[in-house]
Amino acid sequence: MKSISRIMAVVFIAVLATGCANSQLQSDVDQLKAQMKEVSAQAAEANERSKAAEATANRAEQTANDTNSKLDRMFKKSMMK
Repeated sequence: MKSISRIMAVVFIAVLATGCANSQLQSDVDQLKAQMKEVSAQAAEANERSKAAEATANRAEQTANDTNSKLDRMFKKSMMK
């Protein structure tokens, strides 16, 4: 009977320890999920900013191309005189 009690005590302690470990593991998993959501939101914001920067760069490029075309026309016109 004493051996059964000892075995039950060891099993109980093992189950209790496993339960505590699972609780800590779940807490860690929840914390990681929260961090992943935050990183995902930051990535989405960075993506939107990069799209806005690309649009601005494209407009600047178009303006530069238009200015170069005007200067070329002005240069050619002055060379013909």
